[in-house]
Amino acid sequence: MNLELFKKDENKEISLTSLEIAELTGKEHFHVIRDIETYLEKVVEGGISKFGDTYQNTQNKQSYKYYRLPKREVLILVSGYSVELRAKIIDRLEYLENELKKQSYKPLSLKESLQMQLELLEKNEKLQVENQSLKNEAKENAPLIHFANRIQNTNDAILIRDFAKILHEKNNLEIGEKRLFKILREKGFLMSDNKPYQKYIEQGLFKVSETTVSTINGDRLVSTTKITGKGQIAILKEILKAS
Repeated sequence: MNLELFKKDENKEISLTSLEIAELTGKEHFHVIRDIETYLEKVVEGGISKFGDTYQNTQNKQSYKYYRLPKREVLILVSGYSVELRAKIIDRLEYLENELKKQSYKPLSLKESLQMQLELLEKNEKLQVENQSLKNEAKENAPLIHFANRIQNTNDAILIRDFAKILHEKNNLEIGEKRLFKILREKGFLMSDNKPYQKYIEQGLFKVSETTVSTINGDRLVSTTKITGKGQIAILKEILKAS
């Protein structure tokens, strides 16, 4: 059989394969096969076997059954599908009909047609894996998202020891004040004297205030470092990344 992706007969009728229908509707291919054999057998003169053929999977080299349906049979098949799925099929059929009218398309061989459809299926599987990965990542980042939503609009800056308490009490992170100072030094936020580097002050992650304190030895300047809301989010990201 010399099948083409944009196949036409004497009546210039286009067709869709069961693989294409599965891709467009998001259904499993074997479910589409089941629907075809269940709903079309009684309404196709001579039976649906005349629309059947096989293709070879490029990965496991095994042969699988598929159907190529004319427009009439496609519309009968999807009449039982949801409105959204029917719309996708109808849009595809209209596109193919427009391509036929242009008479400027390049026919594809069966091998090329099936190869293209298999690539679409592989892309769909890849997207499903990526979507699952994103769901897992969102679950892992739930503490950060909750924390960020809570403080993103605050203008308050807090002491490092108070931030350590928040991490422990609100985010269930076993980090005390001393360990937090150590982490901030190791991550390059703080210098050895626990003062923030100037670039992080300029980026708005920290605020430093200086106060003059009188002692028996005279006045001395005391610096106090506080973490801004923006800084708290940045630091929590680094902590979660390392955990």
